[in-house]
Amino acid sequence: MKRLLFVLLVAFVPAALFAQIADRDVLLTPEGTLYTIESSANDGSAPSDVTRLLRLTIQRNNQPTTTIVPESLTAGMHWRPALAYDNDSQTLFVFWLKMPNAMSSELLLASYSGGKWQPAVSIDSQSYRLRYNLRIGITRRVTQLQKDLSYLDVPQLLIHAIWWEETGYAETARYSLFSVRNGTISSVELHNLDEFAQTPAFFPNEVDSKFNPEILKHPAFVDNGTQDSIDVIFGDVHMNVFNRVTLKPIADGRIHIPIGARPGGPRIMAPYSFSEDWTGRISTIVGSHDDSLLLYNTTSNSVNYILYSNGTWASVKTLSLSNKLSADGAVAALTRMMNQ
Repeated sequence: MKRLLFVLLVAFVPAALFAQIADRDVLLTPEGTLYTIESSANDGSAPSDVTRLLRLTIQRNNQPTTTIVPESLTAGMHWRPALAYDNDSQTLFVFWLKMPNAMSSELLLASYSGGKWQPAVSIDSQSYRLRYNLRIGITRRVTQLQKDLSYLDVPQLLIHAIWWEETGYAETARYSLFSVRNGTISSVELHNLDEFAQTPAFFPNEVDSKFNPEILKHPAFVDNGTQDSIDVIFGDVHMNVFNRVTLKPIADGRIHIPIGARPGGPRIMAPYSFSEDWTGRISTIVGSHDDSLLLYNTTSNSVNYILYSNGTWASVKTLSLSNKLSADGAVAALTRMMNQ
């Protein structure tokens, strides 16, 4: 029965979620190129079995050009894109979700460099899985096992992908690791992120009856100041906590994350009385001098945020947007506040 209910959920939820989410991502490179990836409805320029496709706009010196992600011209809905950029190789990576029908989904990763697309790599194609809140990050070194059994950091481009995943039986944050050699994506490794967390307590943290678990379903990357590892903050809807882990790949015959907990910070309890009906993507800002954590979301009229500091959560606050305060300006102000 539960599987049947989930099938019905998958059949109807995507359209509802799409109506709530600005389905795009924006990235500015150090040399000043602006990339905008957006999922847009098929206007007749793609095959009729394509519901939505991905358009990439590249703006250099105020001169925009547009290209379509080739694999997004295959049957189904292509959406939830996320971008990452490697400045050394001047390569853009696009991570997105393809739904060939309402009951199956596939995660895809493609790269764009020198005006050309490389073929996309399929990460995981499964039926009866709902996936969203996709993010990708990059590290550029890996700890490699030497002949004398010591370890040495060596150059290696790695792509880290995170997302939230629901099935008819469970929901959790997921993670995938990719190696990139000569611009081509090679090995792929998949995990539940809770595999790397500390052993949980026996009982979940208490929340009130109106608690909205949506706040726990947006895994985020945190720059930890190194080139050989990356931190991830992700929620656990069963224990009502946020975990922070440090993922440091090693190369000892293959590139992978060693088995065992990799805590990167203290476990944080979810806010007891959070009941806000936030829609769209929740983003995360981490304090640069302490363990403070700020979660925010952006609507057409406001930026809403909630702050964790000194072991407690503050109430939700709102910055109203106007012709004097844009969404980007509001986020910049929040970032500055967290870095003071």
